[in-house]
Amino acid sequence: MLSHIHHINVAVADLPKSVKYFTHLLQCEAIFESLPQRSVKTARFKIGESLLVLVQPTSDTGPVAEILANKGEGIFLLSFATESIDATLQELELNYAEKRHGLEGWSVCDISPMQQYGVILQLTESSKSNHSK
Repeated sequence: MLSHIHHINVAVADLPKSVKYFTHLLQCEAIFESLPQRSVKTARFKIGESLLVLVQPTSDTGPVAEILANKGEGIFLLSFATESIDATLQELELNYAEKRHGLEGWSVCDISPMQQYGVILQLTESSKSNHSK
């Protein structure tokens, strides 16, 4: 079962510039983390139960670099929180899924391609302790 929006990813071309803007807007500090296996560096902000994640590609290749090149900056992913990706996939009768590790060791699973709704829809399974940072 889905409980809330876990995080929203925004592709950015200049992470430091974007962090400065969102730090001022949201009045909170960013947590930085790299995902070398996805060729990105990130900054995330906690807003209520959800996170806003700024994502900058670290190379000209990879999914986020392609999104930035094709669509420009902006929201590209909406992730829903769940206690169990496997149970949610079964409940929603979604049989295509490839789980991988995201930030802070979250288990994530894309459930729709960007072409379907204009953003990638995703499930995120994380413990409350991971999400509280």
